[in-house]
Amino acid sequence: MTTQTDIVVNRKGKIPWYVYFIGAGIYTALAGWLFAESSPLAWVCLISAPVGFFYAWGAWKKEKHG
Repeated sequence: MTTQTDIVVNRKGKIPWYVYFIGAGIYTALAGWLFAESSPLAWVCLISAPVGFFYAWGAWKKEKHG
């Protein structure tokens, strides 16, 4: 019988590309909703969304080539 201390976790510290993509999609939708509400926070979401898409693209390229 193995205990939790015996199990080796195989983590490489990588976040899958689709997590970035989903996050960027959420930020895009949130920016649209906040612009409709005339919130200044919409600008933060609008700037953050392309950054998320950029990281998703980079992670996808690493996964594809690696």
